[in-house]
Amino acid sequence: MRCSKCILSDTIPGISFNDRNECNYCEENFPSYFPKGDDSLSKLLKENVRKKSNTDCLVGLSGGKDSTYSLITLKEKFNMRVEAFTYIHDGSTSFSIENAKATCKKLNIKHHIVSLEQHRHLKTFTGFFEAWIKSPSATIAGMTCVACKHLHLLGLKIAKERNIPMIVWSNSPLEYSPFLALKYTGNKNKQYKRESNVKGSLLLITELLKTKEFPRTFFKYFNTCLNGCLAAFPTSSYLKKTFPNITPIFFYEYHNWNPKDIKEYIRERVEWKIPGEKEDWHSDCLFNYFKEYMFLSMLGASYTDAFLSNQIRYGLLSREEALEKLEESRKSNSIGIYKAIDKLNLHHLKDNIDNDVFLNNRI
Repeated sequence: MRCSKCILSDTIPGISFNDRNECNYCEENFPSYFPKGDDSLSKLLKENVRKKSNTDCLVGLSGGKDSTYSLITLKEKFNMRVEAFTYIHDGSTSFSIENAKATCKKLNIKHHIVSLEQHRHLKTFTGFFEAWIKSPSATIAGMTCVACKHLHLLGLKIAKERNIPMIVWSNSPLEYSPFLALKYTGNKNKQYKRESNVKGSLLLITELLKTKEFPRTFFKYFNTCLNGCLAAFPTSSYLKKTFPNITPIFFYEYHNWNPKDIKEYIRERVEWKIPGEKEDWHSDCLFNYFKEYMFLSMLGASYTDAFLSNQIRYGLLSREEALEKLEESRKSNSIGIYKAIDKLNLHHLKDNIDNDVFLNNRI
């Protein structure tokens, strides 16, 4: 059964339904997204400008629409002196990298490229995905992307070296899923709520004791895993203590997130493209196919279900439009995961993929 208002299914842990078959997340209006407004953003930017610095903001630029829009808007509307950085790994798609490079070239913005050495991102992903195959759990599924969290560290290191006072992130609060440990609350005093460090540590210890495959990867790439966990979010205590003079700014906590307007705006200014076969959200990363697969396998729902449901509550999509997009996503992922396996040279995993996971969870 799916919610009569959004499209979340009754397979999601913690979900409940009222007598109108509306889920508790619709009743709570999750994730309660109310942007603070451009005036508040302008004030924050001006407060943190550093006169002795040649650059005001460093923007994390994936090449997707949201970060591209943030970069252009900060430069053109808010008159910020900006630089950008892009974290590249084995799962990065060529179209997103080219988008990022072309945007910076067009706008004459200094562009930094960063990555982890020796294919550590791919190696940790592969190790944890293989561990998940043996013992599926949300903790192991989350750890497949632990190396990606190094983008927060790498970006902050650039900002520190170049005396840049602010680093801007472009994740939309509407991306957050109710079944993740990190949740957007909409509370002005505490925008994000996370599971406690103690609970997270206990979950990690449980997995380390439960399986052989999980600790094998964790300890083989211990520094990558430890630093990724410590830097899981840009406002983590570890990052605040390590980089106390750099202010993290979440662009879409202030500026309204509307995908239609964002795409129209950036296409007028730069040659921005999306892949023809897939919705542009998370299409910059090949590993996302596997994340969708893991959560569909465990919960019967994925990040996409939650993201589309959030957009319904925010008035950006009708339920019918969301269902159509979800169907397209399932079809795309059922094909895309095999293309990702080929591109990442992970052919030994192909026999472990049950494509019925995508096909049976279609609408």
